[in-house]
Amino acid sequence: MPRAGLTTSAAVALTALPVAVLAAVVGLVAIVVSPSTASAGSTHGTGMTYSDRTFQSFTASNGLSSKYHVYAAGIPQDHAAGLVLQFHGDGAYEFANPTSSYSLGGPSGIVAHARARGYITVPIRTPDSAGAITWWENGSANADFVADLLDTLEAGYNIDTEDIWLVGYSGGAQLITQFFLPKYSSKIDGGGTVVFGGGGVPRVPAQPFASDLIADLPMHWYTGRADNGTNVSDGYNALLDAQKGLAWYSARGFTTDLASPAGLGHDLSGAFGTVLAGHLDDHVSSDPIPATTVAATAQPTATAVTTTHPATITTTATPTTAPTTTPSVATTTAPAPATATAAPPATGTAAPPALWNHTLTPTRVGADVVVTVPAGTSRTTFRVNAIQGPFYVYNYTTRAGPRTLSIISSLTPNTTYNYTLEADGETVGSGTFRTLL
Repeated sequence: MPRAGLTTSAAVALTALPVAVLAAVVGLVAIVVSPSTASAGSTHGTGMTYSDRTFQSFTASNGLSSKYHVYAAGIPQDHAAGLVLQFHGDGAYEFANPTSSYSLGGPSGIVAHARARGYITVPIRTPDSAGAITWWENGSANADFVADLLDTLEAGYNIDTEDIWLVGYSGGAQLITQFFLPKYSSKIDGGGTVVFGGGGVPRVPAQPFASDLIADLPMHWYTGRADNGTNVSDGYNALLDAQKGLAWYSARGFTTDLASPAGLGHDLSGAFGTVLAGHLDDHVSSDPIPATTVAATAQPTATAVTTTHPATITTTATPTTAPTTTPSVATTTAPAPATATAAPPATGTAAPPALWNHTLTPTRVGADVVVTVPAGTSRTTFRVNAIQGPFYVYNYTTRAGPRTLSIISSLTPNTTYNYTLEADGETVGSGTFRTLL
């Protein structure tokens, strides 16, 4: 579930997003976290202190021992928290220097951006103790170590297993895509991955991936175009590895994208937190709009009347005696307003859901929908489809009341999109909008 605004959300793109989208993720503001309830994916763990602690020791069931940091100070305890697991690159510089602005530390680091969004951050040091410090040497046993540590964290904190993010750089990216996910995807119900400077195909037999996980675990690669082995002493072609890893997971149904900024090599100093924040914001809604700004109840079964303004689309439900036929999630054309009247549904047939009052406001690279979610709704989804091409992005909430569902930075400026508003799999609103110039 989202950590701030406390609507559960996710965003996915079936094609690679423009690099400019990631470059636009700057000046992010910390969000005030308000109360929420735990999601169905909560572990309800207790006992660990919600504080910042570094260089904590842990020994796994396979006998491997290492250390981890935990950053949990200020994370609300009245609901399940999201979790960011961070895996260092070879040499473990960022783990040994957690306050450095290179990766974890500083106002633009991973810890600050994750904390601002209500996530507990746990950087982990590989248990490797022979020769160079790596994740990928003895990678299968190292993945076992991580799995045991994740179990311990879920027992000690109330972790939302539907919102676990795996973040790794170089050798840490390899650990995620080559070893941990293939072996232990069953330990995660959703969230996302962000792998930097690599992230190749599995090197252990992959266990079957659950269909729900495939749908709810978007995978993001970030590897510079110049990170092709020509600028590093060991000749490691991280870009080729990233391309192969993306292709492998894409072929199995995962939503994937790769950002490859021109001229960028293996040194990603200062980029980690900002890139992660951009993806978290794509998958996490902003704070809910106060109840005084949105009507508190849904309207009866209705015909949609849509009025388009330069930057706002307001859809108002008006009473009628007829339900309307709703499009499927995969629709690529906006449905025309329904005008027909039908007889009441036959005995034993449930009536379609009522259309909901909502307001859509496009931005340059996204859109916000303001809606009041009726009590008893288990999941509300704001889904955006490209007019052309295999692309969609979505954001969802599991809470009732006034909500803002936001697509932050996945869309293209001055482009027309279709959208649907769905409640428990049924369409309760739809239309078309154009992003701003």
